[in-house]
Formats: sequence, structure tokens, C-alpha cells
Amino acid sequence: MATMTTKRGALLNWNSLLLAVAALAATTASFAADPVVEVIQDHPDGIYARGEVASFSVRLLDAEGNPHQATVAYTLSLDGTGQLGTGEVRAGAEPGIITGTLDEPGVIQCSASAELDGKRISGLGAAAFDPEQIVATTPDPDDFDEWWASQKALLATIPVAAKLEERAGPEGASRVYKVSLANVDGRRTYGWLALPDVEGPVPAVITFTAAGVGGAGHGTATSLAQQGFLSMHIIHHNFDVEIPAEEAAALKAGELATYYRDGADSRDTYYFRHVILGCVRAIDLLTSRPEWDGEHLVVTGSSQAGGLSLCLAGLDDRVTALAANVPALCDHTGLQHERTSGWPRLIPADDPFGPIAQTAPYFDAVNFARRFDGDAWVAVGLIDRTCCPTSVYGAYNALRGPKKLLVFPHMGHAVPSEYSTDRIPWIKQVCGME
Repeated sequence: MATMTTKRGALLNWNSLLLAVAALAATTASFAADPVVEVIQDHPDGIYARGEVASFSVRLLDAEGNPHQATVAYTLSLDGTGQLGTGEVRAGAEPGIITGTLDEPGVIQCSASAELDGKRISGLGAAAFDPEQIVATTPDPDDFDEWWASQKALLATIPVAAKLEERAGPEGASRVYKVSLANVDGRRTYGWLALPDVEGPVPAVITFTAAGVGGAGHGTATSLAQQGFLSMHIIHHNFDVEIPAEEAAALKAGELATYYRDGADSRDTYYFRHVILGCVRAIDLLTSRPEWDGEHLVVTGSSQAGGLSLCLAGLDDRVTALAANVPALCDHTGLQHERTSGWPRLIPADDPFGPIAQTAPYFDAVNFARRFDGDAWVAVGLIDRTCCPTSVYGAYNALRGPKKLLVFPHMGHAVPSEYSTDRIPWIKQVCGME
């Protein structure tokens, strides 16, 4: 059974977690701190049937939300790919109207711009047509399961060799540890382990980390421990979770500048191979703890971490539920089909069927989603230009178990307030805590 909720919820500050390439989109005019071209579709939920005409109202608003007379230029595209139409409309106190439709499942993106005081101001809107019928393009390799089984078998030959260093934690988390674990290729996986201050075995939650290069504090792990979970938060690079900021900055500017593409010519060398196996290793530790209830294990995160949540849910049968906000790593092969691929746009446009295209399906969250029949919670922003909604829907639609989708028609690549207010109660519910 699937449920879908559409919202225009307020956004939380996520500056520390956003992908470096992402920019927050404005939500509504009332929240605009800068001038904006407001683009509002006539269905408040942003959802349409195939063949139905979507109508976008556009206005140029100053920083105080006052409309200005303007000529608004617009481009309609298939979720950011190609051009379905271009033109201009006049707008003032009354909006200009732009219309578009699709005769197949997909997303129309309406990009609009106008000039105010010598500056070009832009805005973005979207309409999704039968989006829960969008089918991902990525192929499912015949040896997908066999290859990943061999990788997990290799990891299993390596002792966990856990190193735990206790740290002071907040009230509600009885103990907090800095953790490192042995991974493949001589690497280690780093993170935090937090134990709840409650009696008896409890469900476990692992939070993965969004894209970027840096360490992390224990706040993510301890906040979930305070909710009663055995909690772990891991990062995905081969350095200490408490790495000094200047060292992380040097790595980000140097050898890890494009880590998400490193080694992608082969499935055996691609960077996300050891990232995903490091996540399996974290599950090894968490499920060995006496505090775990032996039944409920949830993986969660946003963006890159949302994509990894999908991957681990389909790869490791110890995972019982996932919660993924604006997940990355979805539908890498969209480019081959004149569609927008999800982050990190892995397959290069100048070689769409080369070696990287052969690697990509083994690391596509869609193929892992196809193998997961547990509970799933997913959030998507219809104007997300980083993890485009077409790619997110492709992964969501591939999930085989009970699932819930939150659709935010005016959200870009961001974290909605519902990431806390809806996700945490949902996790407690599927873990039998409520």
C-alpha cells in the first residue's frame, strides 16, 4: 500500500548538509528575502493527469512581495532537459499565464525570469503528470545480485576491528562513542554511536551523511538516541569523524574534489563501492550490540544519504525500513533517454554509453529499490534541480513494500520541516514504538 501527501511546509536550515552544487529555491513570495519571479501552478499539490493542461501564474515580486510590471521570459522543459516551449508573457498586479501539458508520465519544469532594477530575477515552478507511473530508465544487470554478494563476502572476511572512544553526551543518551570500523581496501569507516537512556533492547537507526567532504559532530546520533533508538551516524570518507576543518577543506579542494566520480570506469574501483560496503560494516556493528532489539533497523538520510538509504535497504536484509529525503544516486541512465539523471549526473554527456555507463547500474538506487519490500518514507521536491523529481519518482515507484511519499511542489533541494515532524513519528510507528 502506498500513500502520498503533498505539502508546502516551511524549510529548515540545512546549510551544513546541502550538496555543494545545490542552491535553495524560494518557496513562496511571502518568504522571499530577495526579489523573485513567483511561479505558481493551478493545482496546489502540483499533480496532474496525463493530457491535462497545467497553468502557471507568474509575477515579478520585489523583496517586500510587491508585484511589478514586467515582461517575463519562460522556458518549459522536461524536468530541466530540453525545451518543450519558450516565450514571453506580460505580468503585473495580475499574473501572466503560461500553460503546458504532457501525454506521458513526467514532470514539466517552468523556468521564468524578468528584469528588475537592471538585474535579472528568476523563478521556478513545476507540474508532475501521473508521476507515480514514472518508470526509471536504469537497466537491472543480470549479475547485480551475484556481484554485490561477492563484495559483501569480501567484507565479511575482514574483522570489524571496531575502535570505540567514549565521549560526553547530552541528557537522554546514556553513552556516546566515536567509532571507527575496518572496511575493504585497507580503509576504515568513521562515525558516532549513541545509546539511549532507556531500559531493554530497542530499535536501531543508522543515519548516513549527505554529499560533501568533512567531519561531523555527534548531534545527529544523539538526537535519535534521545528519541529512544540505538543510533549511529557515519561519514563516508577515509578520515576521522573529528577531522579538523582545514584538513577537510584541503581534501575537498584536492583529492576528494570529485570523489563521486572517482574510479567510475569500473564497478570494482568506483568510489561508492567502498562507501556502500562501509555502510554494511556499520550495520554489522549496530546489529551486534546487545541494545538492539534484533528486529527493527532503519536507514535514513537526505540527498546522497537518502540515496544510500535506498541502496542499503535493497542490499542488506537486516534493514527493515528506510526514510529518504530528496534522494540522490537515482536513475543514472536518464541521460541516455533524454531525461534528467539524478545527482551526481554520473554518466558523462560526451560518452553516454561508455565504461561509466556500464558501471552506473550497479550503484543506482533504483536497482536497490527494486529489491526492497520493507517500509519506506520518501520526500521529493518538484523544483529540485539537484535530485530531480523524475529520478526520485523512478526510485520510489520501484519500491515493492508499504510506502509513503511526501510531495513538496515548491521545494527545491532542501530539508522540509516534516523531516522531523513527520519522519520521526513514522519511524517510531514502523518500529512498533507507537
